[in-house]
Amino acid sequence: MKPVRTRFAPSPTGKLHIGTARTALFAYLLARHYGGTFILRIEDTDQARRVPGAVRQIIESLSRFGIEIDEGPSIDELRQVGEYWEGAPALGGTKGPYTQSLRAARYREVAEQLVAMGVAYRCDCTAEMLERERNEQMARREVPGYSGYCRDRNVSADVPHVIRVRIPAGKCDLVLNDAVRGRITWDDLSLRDTVIMKSDGMSLYHLAVVVDDHDMEISHVIRGEEWIPTTPIHLLLYRALGWEPPVFAHVAQVLGTDGKKLSKRHGAAALEQFFEAGYLPEALLNYVALVGWSPGKGEEQEIFSKQELAERFSLDGLSASGGVFDDQKLEWMNGVYLRSLANDDFLQRVRCFFPEGAFERCEEELKSIAGLVKERIKLLPEVPEMVEFLYRDDLVPDYAAALKKGITGPIAVALLTDALEALDGATSITHEYLEQAFRGIAERHGLKVGPAFTVFRISVLCKAITPPLFESMVALGRDRVMARLRSARDWYGQ
Repeated sequence: MKPVRTRFAPSPTGKLHIGTARTALFAYLLARHYGGTFILRIEDTDQARRVPGAVRQIIESLSRFGIEIDEGPSIDELRQVGEYWEGAPALGGTKGPYTQSLRAARYREVAEQLVAMGVAYRCDCTAEMLERERNEQMARREVPGYSGYCRDRNVSADVPHVIRVRIPAGKCDLVLNDAVRGRITWDDLSLRDTVIMKSDGMSLYHLAVVVDDHDMEISHVIRGEEWIPTTPIHLLLYRALGWEPPVFAHVAQVLGTDGKKLSKRHGAAALEQFFEAGYLPEALLNYVALVGWSPGKGEEQEIFSKQELAERFSLDGLSASGGVFDDQKLEWMNGVYLRSLANDDFLQRVRCFFPEGAFERCEEELKSIAGLVKERIKLLPEVPEMVEFLYRDDLVPDYAAALKKGITGPIAVALLTDALEALDGATSITHEYLEQAFRGIAERHGLKVGPAFTVFRISVLCKAITPPLFESMVALGRDRVMARLRSARDWYGQ
């Protein structure tokens, strides 16, 4: 088996979305499974759609996602195309450039070779001529497309022209042994002669992708099923040039839970949006790997480390049907990963979701209940609101929410008075001491612990849904707890 070299080849037109990130992940896992090489190639032949800074966003998103790039645009390449930034990784490799706009001379060389072979030809039809031809075809109720007017005209290289590849008419016997879909055949192509090089000398996708995959010795190409209809163009070019095509694996679309292609209407679609929403990169990577791929029939394991995914990954596990992206399942998986974090790691990851200066005001207190907080969340941004009682002394509790199930104002005053006495007589407070004392207070007043503890919880932690009551009180410290109990007693006394 020849060395496995896979590639991810996005266009620098914006943020990486889940579908393209999944393609990158599959290519990466396949390379890692075989100890091969994962390559990033920037396909920027369409300069009009290029978004400044998109290359940086792609590289940084892949890195944050957990995908290491073995070969890719070098620092010099980034500078040449105006995409360099301070701290850019030094990628590079022996098969560069890895940016298509820097490979124009190579594409022209191959295009001219194809013209000389008769596989391609020059076309000097103007936009106006093509538009007129299209309108006439539609008026005749024909399928619009290029008629082949310049096929045998021997257009001079000295006039403005594009280069088109000849699509054979009639039987062509093209076969693709797709690693996901099996044998696909084309006996008769309905495609029209396709432009492979524009009049400005810039290659179009169909030529560039074939040349690049050959020159970079790509062994496997994982890409979306939307490329299947135009794959014959690529196979024709491989055949004409005498090059061995890579193994193709056309993966199905990522679907929403409604069965439709995942898009902005389903909510967050870009990788960065998921990170900003508080998903852990390793949880997202684990989940995305399972959208359209299975480790084996009957396999029930769902939590995989990146190393385990690489060890288990194979093209056989890819599904030909669309994989469903379920936000609820992802939230569940994120919760599993959150609970597995060491407390120090958890604190560092949650820091950026706090209001400015808030984390520093409660870091030590939060550290003491971090394990309890992790058990109660699915997303990191839930933490600051959950522990507001630690860093805000200006919260206004909803005291009235405790006035139910037999709790009246006078009863609440009595409960809080007893609680203050219990704290005032303690040299230090622990979870055990507080639980024993407060349970005793509820029993003395003939109350169930639920309603009684709700009075204490709202009075001290300012809301009914919080981390465990007594551990949170210990984290706050006796003085702050007593101050809040007094404020609550005053309110209920009114």
